[in-house]
Order: sequence, then structure tokens, then C-alpha cells
Amino acid sequence: MAALDTLRDVTAELLVRATRGISDGSLLNADSGRADTRARLDDWAGILSLYPTDNESSSVRATA
Repeated sequence: MAALDTLRDVTAELLVRATRGISDGSLLNADSGRADTRARLDDWAGILSLYPTDNESSSVRATA
């Protein structure tokens, strides 16, 4: 019976450690994703500022 209790304790400890590792990894992935998204938004903001808005007139016209 003691061996069964020990096995339960070890199994529970392994489960807790695995769950904690998964949670930590998920937090790191989320932080990394937010940083990537922010960088992409900043890049697009820089690119979009090069183009005139609908309210601005532009002397350059493209034709096909």
C-alpha cells in the first residue's frame, strides 16, 4: 500500500511540474508573439506614412 501511495505522490508531482512547464512556455510564447506583433505594426506604420492619404493631393500618378 505504501508503494501505491508513493507512486501517486510521484505521479502527482510529475503532473504538476509538467503543467507548470507548459504554462511557463505559453507565457513566453505569448510575450514573444506580442513583441512580434508590435514590431510588425510599427513597420507598417512607417511604410503607410510614406503614402498620401485620401485627403492629400499627389502630383504623381501611375497609369497602366
